[in-house]
Amino acid sequence: MGSFRLAKINHLNDGFALAGYALYSVYACLLFHSPTAISSLAPFGGVATFWFLIALLTGRVCGYVFYSLCPSRRVAPRHSQMALLAIFGLALLGFVVVGMALSFSPMVFDVVVALPWLCAGAFALGGADAALVVGLLGRLIAFDLRNSYLFLVVSNIVAVLAYYVLTFLPRFLSFPAAALFFFLALASLLCDQRVVTDRSKSEYSAFVFRGALFRLWRPILGVLTLGFMAGLILQISGREEIALEAFQQSSVFSSLLLYVVLLVVALALPKNIDLGRIYQVAIPISAVSFLLLPLVWNSAGGIVNSFANLGFMLALLVLTCLVVGLARDTGAPVFSLLGVAYATAYLSQWGGMIVGFCNASSIGRGTLALTAIALVSVYLLTVLSLALFKDKGFRGFEDDGAAPAEDRLRGVQVEGASCGERCDEIAEAYGFTEREREIVRYLGQGNTIHAVSKRLYISESTVKYHVKSIYQKLEIHTRQELIDMIAQRVEEPKG
Repeated sequence: MGSFRLAKINHLNDGFALAGYALYSVYACLLFHSPTAISSLAPFGGVATFWFLIALLTGRVCGYVFYSLCPSRRVAPRHSQMALLAIFGLALLGFVVVGMALSFSPMVFDVVVALPWLCAGAFALGGADAALVVGLLGRLIAFDLRNSYLFLVVSNIVAVLAYYVLTFLPRFLSFPAAALFFFLALASLLCDQRVVTDRSKSEYSAFVFRGALFRLWRPILGVLTLGFMAGLILQISGREEIALEAFQQSSVFSSLLLYVVLLVVALALPKNIDLGRIYQVAIPISAVSFLLLPLVWNSAGGIVNSFANLGFMLALLVLTCLVVGLARDTGAPVFSLLGVAYATAYLSQWGGMIVGFCNASSIGRGTLALTAIALVSVYLLTVLSLALFKDKGFRGFEDDGAAPAEDRLRGVQVEGASCGERCDEIAEAYGFTEREREIVRYLGQGNTIHAVSKRLYISESTVKYHVKSIYQKLEIHTRQELIDMIAQRVEEPKG
């Protein structure tokens, strides 16, 4: 009876998590991915919208940097409630300030008067936005890789459909609707009674955290490049000249098509999802936007901008799955890893928007500069694709454990020696068996007992038996002591 009740509570929490991220995604569509909620800024031209988005991105980046610098492994319920209260206060301040600026903007003829207030409110919203995203995505650590992927895809499909319905609302209701969806998403976190923690219950390890970041450098590099491209094309594609209704329709239908295809792919492959192959799709999507740029520019409802943004969002979705899966397997702090990944992504988009804005006046349909930017961007994306996928190392994040141990451990550096080499030295010095040698390699990289059992296709009890033998030979008692031993110079056996 107790186990049935626990399962029912877990399913309820899963529902709250799914609904929360879908609600947040609707808010993001209204306020960030399209100018729907800030359409009253149209009389001021693209300048006001640009600085609003820059301030919002700046707040986001600052929020994510805060989480990346606070490697907390566990969020206690009391602290979680205090954090939610802080997010609520910051978001309320941002919505009130931005709402007032939008309300009075038709009465203000000088954009300089309203712009500081608008940017201040956007900055507060960005910070609250980052904290909410980390809280929502942190719940994914309770899911495996496949379910995390399905969670994100289904949430986005629901959000796009809801956003399409909201486009029929009167424009003056768009901003209040965005605020409503944000606070509903925040309420879902309060309803979710889970505590985000890792499986190993061990203390934070800087070595494991650095190793996790090293394993993520390729997908982060890809997201960084695609984010810059998306920000750049947002400013040079003449978006401010596109009718809002046309922009909304192109954004909705292109996004819906992409996410439905991703869902079909996941359902057609019931066992394993190759995130590397899905990630590869993001680069051609972004490249298509630059190939169309000289031909289409701001025609067809801004389809060029939609393609660039879709490539970026797809890469970010895959990166999110990789980050959460890596945190689950290694015990690295999920909030900090998410903070690093998302801070990098949105900082690159921020940089692309700045570069595009500074050069937008000299770029127009049919200009040589526009063609040159398109060709150079396609070339850079091709080089990026070759750099990211020249070997199978990028695909070493799947949960199926199919890749060899050597491929998974390759490249993690500790004082000039790879993690595998250091573990081999310890194994030789202390007389490990072949199975103990395999297990210590995974433990040394930061994998939990649960993750090791999945990699080696053996039971957790078998792994624990070997771990006990390893600890006895090394005369240690915790995984952290093992990690410290690997990170330091190998000593001779005691006695």
